[in-house]
Amino acid sequence: MTMHMKIDKKKLIIKIFIVIAVFIGVSLAISNDYSLYSHDIGKITDVSEKFAYEHTNQNVSGRTYTEKFYTQTMTAVLKNGDHKGQKVTLKNTYGKSQVYDTKYFKGESIFIDNIKASSGGLYGSPAGVKRDWVIASVTALLLALFLVIGGKEGALTILSLGLNMVAFYFVLKEYTRGHNILYMTIPMVILFTWLLLFFMYGRHEKTYLSFVSTLITIMAAALIATVAMRFSGRIDFDFMDYLNQPYDQDDATLIFLSELIIGCLGAVMDVVVTIVSTVAEITKTADPDALTWKNVLNSCRAVGDDVLGTMISLMLFTNIAADIPAFILYMRNGVAIMTILRYNVFFELARFLSGSIGCVLSIPIASAVALLYYRRKKVIA
Repeated sequence: MTMHMKIDKKKLIIKIFIVIAVFIGVSLAISNDYSLYSHDIGKITDVSEKFAYEHTNQNVSGRTYTEKFYTQTMTAVLKNGDHKGQKVTLKNTYGKSQVYDTKYFKGESIFIDNIKASSGGLYGSPAGVKRDWVIASVTALLLALFLVIGGKEGALTILSLGLNMVAFYFVLKEYTRGHNILYMTIPMVILFTWLLLFFMYGRHEKTYLSFVSTLITIMAAALIATVAMRFSGRIDFDFMDYLNQPYDQDDATLIFLSELIIGCLGAVMDVVVTIVSTVAEITKTADPDALTWKNVLNSCRAVGDDVLGTMISLMLFTNIAADIPAFILYMRNGVAIMTILRYNVFFELARFLSGSIGCVLSIPIASAVALLYYRRKKVIA
């Protein structure tokens, strides 16, 4: 018993070391990939700052506010390009709120525009922080944790994510060529669902039950969303992010409906798998005399009640969290809360409501599918 515990500790230490090594290695590699960029990049070696001026303004509600602005004089060493290794002087002005501009710090790698030579040396303009190493490091950390902790299942999950991303890219490319995005989203969702479930459980009855339950739930939620959009009047898509302008109303509707379907897929699948796994475990461990459909249904309902609150909160946080800065900015400028909800976060609220409806529907649908299956097998009376 003691030897087994020692072996487990050694394996755990090795796994932690591998994860840390991958994270550090990728961070260092991407932090120094300057040669891969055609845009000039420099690393800030010195920063001096001084107060510049104050600006007073009024928002739409008549409230007066004052913001202080500061000027930075920076020295950076160029890491690529024709002037690699040389120092360049940069100037930057930013407001205290940093809503429309950026404050730079010593040690950051930044993109530089308009490099010009003069008698005093090189001068340029800062054009943003180089942040690729953050994204790459976090991604590498995630993949390493999948592999080290999940093992084979983690590798299959990574494979599933990769295939899903390829399918998603294909759909987007075909949409740009004029194909109907909703008609492509439906088979893509079916593929997403099957790949993820198959890589999780393999050829198992839980795979088939979860697959059928997920598709039925998604169809029901999509039908409700379609009916609601049909009878809600014309939707103003002017405030929907990244929509080509001018837009076609029918095309925008199909895009938005596709967003709703994909957006609620993950949460619905999570709840469905939980309910199906609950029924499967009950059929294996419970007293055969207690395996009546009423008892199993009550158990599914109890599990669903426990899961539902957290899943709906998850849907709220994932859809609304990205708009918190916009909320603050709009309210700071005197925009009414109802105006914000009506125009600026309407689509996030719609995604949240659609996903929540899907989560609620998934409990009775998954319970019904699992109960019908096990009753036909005469496992449940």
